[in-house]
Order: sequence, then C-alpha cells, then structure tokens
Amino acid sequence: MAASTHRRPRLIVRICAGLALLIYAGLALGSGLDRISAKQPALAVRVPGFFASEALRVLGAQALQQGNAVAARQIGQRALRDAPTDPQSAALFGAGSLANGNRAIADRAFRIAGQLGWRVPITQTYWMNRALAQSDYRIAALRLDALLRQQPELLNDRQLTDPMERNPAGRAALISRMALKPAWLGPYAKAVAATPRDVMMQRVEVLTEARKAGVVMGCDTIAPTVYRLYEQQLLSDAVSLWRAHCPAAGPGPVSDPDFTLLDLSKPLIMLSWQAVGNEALTVTLSPPLAGSGKRLAVEGNPSRPAQFLRQAVVLARSRYELSWQASNLDGNPSDRVLAVLDCGGETKGWLSPKFDAAKGVWHAEVIWDGRCEMPELGFYAVAGPVNLWVAQIRMDRIP
Repeated sequence: MAASTHRRPRLIVRICAGLALLIYAGLALGSGLDRISAKQPALAVRVPGFFASEALRVLGAQALQQGNAVAARQIGQRALRDAPTDPQSAALFGAGSLANGNRAIADRAFRIAGQLGWRVPITQTYWMNRALAQSDYRIAALRLDALLRQQPELLNDRQLTDPMERNPAGRAALISRMALKPAWLGPYAKAVAATPRDVMMQRVEVLTEARKAGVVMGCDTIAPTVYRLYEQQLLSDAVSLWRAHCPAAGPGPVSDPDFTLLDLSKPLIMLSWQAVGNEALTVTLSPPLAGSGKRLAVEGNPSRPAQFLRQAVVLARSRYELSWQASNLDGNPSDRVLAVLDCGGETKGWLSPKFDAAKGVWHAEVIWDGRCEMPELGFYAVAGPVNLWVAQIRMDRIP
C-alpha cells in the first residue's frame, strides 16, 4: 500500500512531463511551420490561426495577387494586430485598403509602413506610383531602383518600367540610378530573350541615352540586347548599341578588327567575328608580333576554297576599302586568302585585292549597292596547302 502511494506522485509527474513535451512540440511545430511558410507560401494555409504571423503576410500577398481586396484588407488587419511594428503588416493593410477604394486609409497605412522600413516591395510600389502621379521622376526612379535591387525580375513588370522608359524625364532619372551600377543593370540588358518588340524599342532609347551619359554596359552585357534586336529585325538599332556599348568593337563597319573579342568556341553575336569550323582547316588564335589584339593562324590543305571567318555587317550604299594583313609564317605576304561580301549565300564573286607594300596590307575596293540590309563578310583559304597568319581586318568608307 505504501509502495503504491509512493509510485502515484511519480506517475503524475511523468504524465505532466509528457503533456508538457507534447505541448512544447506542438508549439514548436506550429511556430516552425509559420516561419517556413515565408519561404514556402503553399504551406501558409496550413498554419493554425494561433501561430499565424509570417503566414498572415504570405496569405495577404496571395490575396492581393488574386485580386481579392476584401480578404487582403482583413488579413492586413490581423497582421497589424499580430505585429504592429512590422512594416509588411502596415503595407499589406494599406494595399488591401487601396484595393477596396479607401485611399485616405491606404495613404496613412503606407506612411506608417514607410516610417517602419523601406524594404517592403508593396510600400516602394505605392510611393513610386505617388511620385509618378506628381511627375516626380527622381523619387520614382529611387523607388524603382530599390525594388529592382531586391527583385531584378520585376524588370518584366511593364507597369513599373513603362512609365519610366517612355518619358524623357523618366529615362533621365532612371539613367541617374544606372550610373551607380546597381545589381539590376546587367539583367536590364541581358534578360531580354522574351522581351517584346515595343519594349526593346524603349530599351534602345534608354541605353542610347545612358551611353551618352557615360554608362557603358560592355560587350558581354550588351550582346543579348543586340541579338534580340537582330531577331526583331531592328538592325540599325542593334549595330548602334553594339558600337556604343562595346568599345572594343570599334567605330567602323567591321567589328573587332584586331580580334580582341574573338572566341573560337563561342561567338558573341552575329556582329562579331565567327570562326567557321570545317575538316579542311585548323584555326587558332595567337598574340600579334607587335601591338595589341590577336592574330588568326590558318592551316590546312582544302580541295576547294574553304571559309574560316565571317561577320555580319551593316553598310550604307557607298564605296568602301576593305583591308587585311595576310602573311606566311616567314612573314612574307600571302595571297592565299579570298574575301567576299554576299547576301545569304548569294555570292557576287570574290573581291580583287592588291598588296600595299608600304602599309603591309591587302586591300580591295567594295562598291555596296544595298541589295540586302545586313550582308556577310567572309574570308576563305584558297585550295591547296595553306599555312598563314591573318590580322587587322578593317573596312573604311571612301569619301
């Protein structure tokens, strides 16, 4: 009897301890699920109401995306009660109020949200739109910059970018932010594979004005924009931006005359040099004997003229002088290089070069009749044994 009496308090203690562990585990599970929902929004609806904090803000954002203004405002109220000093709570309530047409309440909520912190995208978007309504493009650009630094993918949101890109004052303000080299500057020119034509035309204006303001994207960064413009048949814009933002391309019709950008395994774009692979020739790159840039070594024994290099060019109707260096390995001039300018394989015949001993270059006159907008300049090795260097390919307009 005495032993049983002694065991009963121990049993009660164990039961209480077990219940406490279960309660603690439940609290930890609910709290953990709430925290996880911030990164996995699909879990937000499974978080019990007692634990919902992060989940409230997730659910509120989902309601806004779905256009459910009533739910967004109600969830925003709950979020405010849960975490009144969290800037996202006030922003969510403000967005829900605005969607419900309560502009005065929304404005007060967003003022509070702004005072609590500016890292909430909803708040930045609201004050950006307010700035645009007042034609204050400097502040609008500041807000857009903050949004894009957090979420570069918002570059695809035309409601955010169109008002800035279409307006001269908006472009100037946006370019002032670009000059600070924010993280979204690269995606602005690179993430354009699906960008529609009218947006690309806006980007051309921004990037052209940016270059005039001293913002240079660089060859690798501007290449995707140039290629996208080429796909959309905006050829003159493609060439203009390529020359403006890729200094190594040079100002002449032939881009990269010294092979500075040439990558034998991965051409940048159609306006840069492309080495042509074939079984008859081996092409390698080497530094020049003197100066900067590179030389192209061509070796093989083709049974007929074989192409080893090409580049798309845009030419106005005019007379041009095409020149290049070609020499044997012993340094003597080599006449075993052929050049042609054609439209989609429609060859009008090889150019007839002459050697200028004083300058050490081959040169040929090109009379361009404009029969296509973007012809291809191609270089071939003649049939038979070939072992030579090619360098410094240039094209100059004859006055």
